[in-house]
Amino acid sequence: MFKYLLILFIVVSTSYSQSNWYGGNLKKVRDVSIDISVNGLDDPMWKEKVLQLSYLFIERYKLKINEENFSPSLVISISVIEPGNNPLVSYNIDLSVYDLFITKEDYTKNFTKKKILKKFKTGIIYQQNILGQSSNEKMRADMENTLLTLLDKFIDQWYQDNPIKQF
Repeated sequence: MFKYLLILFIVVSTSYSQSNWYGGNLKKVRDVSIDISVNGLDDPMWKEKVLQLSYLFIERYKLKINEENFSPSLVISISVIEPGNNPLVSYNIDLSVYDLFITKEDYTKNFTKKKILKKFKTGIIYQQNILGQSSNEKMRADMENTLLTLLDKFIDQWYQDNPIKQF
């Protein structure tokens, strides 16, 4: 009896579990600005390569890159930890999309007064994060592949939220 209740509980809890929190947040996002931050590596050429790789990947799709836009902003943060004698290098790649928003209370309060709103807040509307380890020789190639995986997931979610853009 307990076994059947446990199975029923697992089935019901997984069927009503929370979906992706960012589902639908990328609707009406037509263009983004890109900001890349690399910590732990002193190679400016590799940072430029990552920037160009991101530009080329995103430009294949109908999402436009506009550096003059302040919001929404696609932020790619790469952190590398190189231990001294250990042959493995740890890295963290975080892909986030930030956008400006205003609370409903502030909007309704200022709408009746016909004031121009100046106090916007910044919030994350999409985020993916991957932690990885690699050897020193394969580190850059592994991080580039991981970044492409994150960008691919981002584009997939963007197409789910904007299905008309596929045509």
